[in-house]
Amino acid sequence: MRDGGGAELRQPRRLPPYVCFIVKRFRNNNFFIEKNPTIVTFPLKGLDLRDYIHPDCQPANPETKYDLVANVCHDGKPEKGTYKVQIYHQPTSQWFEIHDLRVTAVLPQMVALTESYIQIYQRQDVKPDGSFGKFDFEMPEVGGEEETGVA
Repeated sequence: MRDGGGAELRQPRRLPPYVCFIVKRFRNNNFFIEKNPTIVTFPLKGLDLRDYIHPDCQPANPETKYDLVANVCHDGKPEKGTYKVQIYHQPTSQWFEIHDLRVTAVLPQMVALTESYIQIYQRQDVKPDGSFGKFDFEMPEVGGEEETGVA
């Protein structure tokens, strides 16, 4: 987009509909892999990122709060541990823990007490079906197939 003088105008950036956080739990040293088992405190609802965006972008971001929708955990030792995922089911407002083929309901308080490894947060204005409003950028067009001369 250009203004009347030919200078390019930049649209303020919008926060993404989903944010992923990774807790660095594993570290290689010269002899073996170490795991940091520290419990990291994090909110399940209302993680506000307003203080972390540039003031010029704040008007373009009326919603800056995120809710946790998935939490990947690691249990056990680094070389023999297991992974499980905790997922928030919006229609029933219930947390579930999935480990291999076992799915069990879990209390929200228990989600916050795990050795979290990867967290997925969803912006609060994202609709239950996962759709969201239009971003301020346009997707590049995908061109047609190029002729390669090969049948």
